[in-house]
Amino acid sequence: MEYKILLSGERADFTVIAFDLGKKRLSLVANHPSPFNVSWVELFSSRGSIDRFIGLSEGLESGLLYSFEIDHSQKTCKITSQQPTLGAPAHFITLHDNSALALGTYLGGSVALYPISITDTDGLLLLNAPRTEFFPKFTYESVEHGPNEGRQRQCHVHQMLEDKKSLLYAPDLGSDRVWILRRDNMKLEVHGCLQCPPGTGPRHAVFTPDETIMYVIGELSHTVTAFDLSNRSAEVIQPIDGFAPNILPPTVHADHQFMMDSAELCLHPTIPNVLYASNRWERHIEQREPHLKNVPEELPPGEDVAIILLSGDGKRVETMKHVRTNVDVIRGMRLSDDGRFVVVLGQEGGGVEVYEISGNRGDVWTLVAGLSEGLESGIKHAVWL
Repeated sequence: MEYKILLSGERADFTVIAFDLGKKRLSLVANHPSPFNVSWVELFSSRGSIDRFIGLSEGLESGLLYSFEIDHSQKTCKITSQQPTLGAPAHFITLHDNSALALGTYLGGSVALYPISITDTDGLLLLNAPRTEFFPKFTYESVEHGPNEGRQRQCHVHQMLEDKKSLLYAPDLGSDRVWILRRDNMKLEVHGCLQCPPGTGPRHAVFTPDETIMYVIGELSHTVTAFDLSNRSAEVIQPIDGFAPNILPPTVHADHQFMMDSAELCLHPTIPNVLYASNRWERHIEQREPHLKNVPEELPPGEDVAIILLSGDGKRVETMKHVRTNVDVIRGMRLSDDGRFVVVLGQEGGGVEVYEISGNRGDVWTLVAGLSEGLESGIKHAVWL
């Protein structure tokens, strides 16, 4: 059996690699020139040898949201439509009704809706039509910044989610909130929020399959916060008491934790009550803050992933395990659709690794294949094709 994976990031190319399960090997298939700093891509549809995607490229003053397609047989890649965004777009989703893309801009501080059209012939195209740009009110505006003065000086929307009731959820690292937004066609308004503890810096979130609980990873606090959504009558929803596991590995000294960032949060697609959360920058603590004391001289081979096993109702942490990878600075972590494999990416080095997930609770990770030779650094994102 062979899988293909598309890699993107702060690099010159989209890269397609093949994962041969029988030979337990990753190999380079093709490189295609890409736009600047492609930090998020989603596969929209496939037709024969052609895969159609939506992607975004980070920028400071302006980013770019676009559709593109790769013809694997012809080894070609072309952008089919595009629209500029505010600075550093972070994440997008296609709305359930296929009317628009919802985009969170990290430096732009906004949630935006971009109208789209979808046809069998052209796939998804961004329309040349006015977009909606909605700016949540910065929680700490009256005191100028949040608990993390350097990172919380404005809204930093990092992700978008949509529930079955068409409410949008937007984790905001700057405001320590997950905004709940109600949409009326192309209009947005705040419907409420999930209030994270001060200094959390919410980055990514996931729903349970029945959407009764949302788990939120804090980039700044290194903790996972849980919210009960079964009763959404409250305008401000508080976290579930006692649910705040710190995902950092025990090898990181308490005085060094502020130099690390938490990255990705994933739920297994078929095994209930298990979360995967990745860490980054453990190998760069001294480099990021040369004045720190007691930094270990011997660096770990790569970053750590926390495996969080939950109670049956998902409201308590039963135990936590750690997997040590060989990739440096995990920016991207993606499970295959069948939940059998997970790919982890080293932004700063170590390339790509694929682990097989097993065990009744999805808590056994076995390294199957890795690839670093021939790959550019700066890998931030992966898509299983």
